[in-house]
Amino acid sequence: MPLEPIDVDGIIEKLLSVRGARPGKQVNLAESEIRGLCLHAREVFLSQPILLEVEAPIKIC
Repeated sequence: MPLEPIDVDGIIEKLLSVRGARPGKQVNLAESEIRGLCLHAREVFLSQPILLEVEAPIKIC
């Protein structure tokens, strides 16, 4: 099922437009924009491998 195209750059611009404004400033996004972002993000996550193969040794800090 192909996803409808969304204007990701436009949504990012809306979110960044309140940078520097008072904390808690609201940004109006349409429900369809939020749903579209969630669906596209889901597709991206599902397209990625679940297992990441790495070489030893691994240092985790």
